[in-house]
Amino acid sequence: MPSQPPSLEPPQPAEAEKNGPDGGSNDGEDYSIFSAGMRTYLTYQLGFIIILSTLTATAYLPLIPLLSTHFSVSIQAINLTVTAYAICQALSPALFASLADAFGRRPVLLGLIGLYASASLGLTLNQRSFAALLAFRVLQSIGGSSTVPIAYGIVADVAVVSERGKMLGPMLSMCNAISAVGPVSAGAIALRTSGYSWIFLALLIIAVICLLLVGFTLPETARNIVGNGMKPVHGVWRTWWSFFRGKEQLRRSERRADDATEERLQMDGKPAWRPLSAFVSLRILLYPDAAAVLCMVASSYSVYYTFQVAIPVIFDEVYGYNELEIGLAFLPGLAGMTIGGITAGKLVDRNYANTARKCNIDVDRKYGDDLKDFPIENARYRNCLPFLSLEVALVIGYGWVVQSHIHPSVPLIMQFFICAISTLLSHTSSALLVDIFPAMSSSAYASGQITRCTLSAASAAILQPLVDAVGRGWYFTIFALFIGISGLGSVVTSRSKGVQWRQKRQATPHGNVTDAEQIPQQLLTPPADETGDSSNATPKKETLSSGV
Repeated sequence: MPSQPPSLEPPQPAEAEKNGPDGGSNDGEDYSIFSAGMRTYLTYQLGFIIILSTLTATAYLPLIPLLSTHFSVSIQAINLTVTAYAICQALSPALFASLADAFGRRPVLLGLIGLYASASLGLTLNQRSFAALLAFRVLQSIGGSSTVPIAYGIVADVAVVSERGKMLGPMLSMCNAISAVGPVSAGAIALRTSGYSWIFLALLIIAVICLLLVGFTLPETARNIVGNGMKPVHGVWRTWWSFFRGKEQLRRSERRADDATEERLQMDGKPAWRPLSAFVSLRILLYPDAAAVLCMVASSYSVYYTFQVAIPVIFDEVYGYNELEIGLAFLPGLAGMTIGGITAGKLVDRNYANTARKCNIDVDRKYGDDLKDFPIENARYRNCLPFLSLEVALVIGYGWVVQSHIHPSVPLIMQFFICAISTLLSHTSSALLVDIFPAMSSSAYASGQITRCTLSAASAAILQPLVDAVGRGWYFTIFALFIGISGLGSVVTSRSKGVQWRQKRQATPHGNVTDAEQIPQQLLTPPADETGDSSNATPKKETLSSGV
């Protein structure tokens, strides 16, 4: 056979040809057998799990002076731990998202939470070593940051495009609401005590709870493993709860599955995941339709991140707040993020329905819609420009309000609306990014993580030098104009060229980054008559897939 040019994405399996462009099914099967109740449970379970990413960051920043004193190092040295955390936050999701797309959500998520829990235990016990503090923070970042793209992947696995907002909005809002306690708690610690260990102990307890929730109740949802949820699985892909049933039958089936695994690997000689798969997220950055969306993903998130860095300095230097008051000053922005997430979820679904109605397309909430010719870019970015314009105006006004030393209630109120709008735009563009790469949803979100963390780190790095050079008023004016131009370019380009670029990419042999190489199904599924867990071999809506 003629040789094929090398490609970073794994080969597409034959079974993937059955699926529609949105990841749905073209053979009459439901998109997902997960019931509405189960999707609701997953929404809030995932919202709790991903606080391992956000709460870890928000609880740490107010502790920086305390950690500097405790470990007898400079503030700059402690800031190195923040930088290392941000680097891993940007890069590690690319690796673990590709693993989750290939091997399934459960095993990767369990490993990440276990790593996070181990790092939190190390931080709790570490009392003297700054090197250990840096190393454990890196491990915390790797374990926590990668949970977010996997959560997005699970949403894409179980919800059709027209209804993903119902899951994404509450999921992210719950995460932001819980994370709001981070800076307040840490600020109170820094003000009233000389200890910090209990914060890391609290994170350890949260990690253990997450590990138990995932282990016992989170079903495998990856569509290349369980399809729409009907295909039975065994081993690590099964919930721990299911292992309490039919243990003897389970042992027999696993022995046969192990034999099938060895035989299949000898026949194929191909791994289910290759090291180059980790670069799929980087490759996504190079496609013009993705790059246009990523401009909005990165710029809107950088607004939130820049304010997180600026708030402590502003309320210390301008308004003379103490550590606890500075922690409380984060609350309006975090409340805005919560409201913005809920609003984004509702608008995402409403805009989709309105666009479908305008195009005379019936929304199929059972089997999923064919997005090949559907203007999903127009649907997601519908009415985004007014929000973008308001955000630019608010950020500019915030800078001049602070520079003029106007009463702190004014900037606090503005923080609420600025973070609400930036969250709305960030979640909307992230949903679009997942939509245009349906079968690699986790890897697609990870590409957004790379761009937004990179831009946010750059913004944080130049914030203080620019403020010193031109003042806060002009700094926030320049920053707002950059955000406005980037967002406007993303919206206009995606709505005018997005469909054309997406169709052209999907038509090329190596431009259709669609499926991670599937694990052969017989390696995952023991014979139906011998498995101790055949609960998701039936299409009943009440069934919890993967052995729940």
